[in-house]
Amino acid sequence: MFNECLRKYYYHYYGSHNGWKPESADPDQVQTYRLKQLSSLYLIFGNLAHQMCESVIRSWERNRTVPEVPFLQQRMRDLLNKAYVESKDMNGWHLNPKYHTMLSEMYYDEDAKLQNRITSIKARMETVAGKLYESRTWKEIQSGIAHIMEVEKWDHMILHDTKVYVKMDVLYRNEKGHIVIVDWKTGKEDNFTEQLYLYAAYVHEHYNIPYEHIELRVEYLLTGISESYQASQAEIDEVIAKVGREIEEMKSCLADDYYNRPKEIGYFTPMPSERVCGECNFREICSYRAI
Repeated sequence: MFNECLRKYYYHYYGSHNGWKPESADPDQVQTYRLKQLSSLYLIFGNLAHQMCESVIRSWERNRTVPEVPFLQQRMRDLLNKAYVESKDMNGWHLNPKYHTMLSEMYYDEDAKLQNRITSIKARMETVAGKLYESRTWKEIQSGIAHIMEVEKWDHMILHDTKVYVKMDVLYRNEKGHIVIVDWKTGKEDNFTEQLYLYAAYVHEHYNIPYEHIELRVEYLLTGISESYQASQAEIDEVIAKVGREIEEMKSCLADDYYNRPKEIGYFTPMPSERVCGECNFREICSYRAI
């Protein structure tokens, strides 16, 4: 987000501050906070797919049984329908935006986009549950060669005197004693190496595992493709250095580093484009929007 648009970054992290307290906050803060809570069909679908993977693995850990594919598909369908129905209740969202779903496609009356995404997600939903059970990771878990260490667990590490949060989809030890970091993806293939390298740095530090014993794996549940990587010390160092530069850039936006107080909004330069603005939650309040 920081590299995408500084104004969006400001709204998300600073303009929305205290907006959860409508009785005492400025009306602009309240509105910005509400907009921050907007979701989207693709975001909800991605979250549901991750929840599906987590529930399957935890069920297998508990009693060595897992739900059948039609059950998983129907469960995802029900939750997506729930999000759609909730999004029709504007008053409920205004009263409790953090815990009441509002789809940005519906809030901004983007009917064509909404229908296109519904069609796309229906097709994806029919695929991802089956691809999970066909994945290399699931086969290793089911065969018993994988010792699960973490599943969707939030943790952190300190980089450049700053707390950096990590949450890996699955972390397990294989039959060789090596660590496998798994990242489920529900979209198209892309380059996620930097994200995975940070996970490797966390595992190296937290579990004292050498990098040559860490496998980084991306499981694409839409296509069934599985990609594996192994990071070198030099590659990890390069990513950590890049994170350090980004942290310094973020701190340069602060008037007070200790209290995390931002500079004036004018310092956060808008970077309008049809691609970014078309998906931005804050387009309603941004006069620089490109759409």
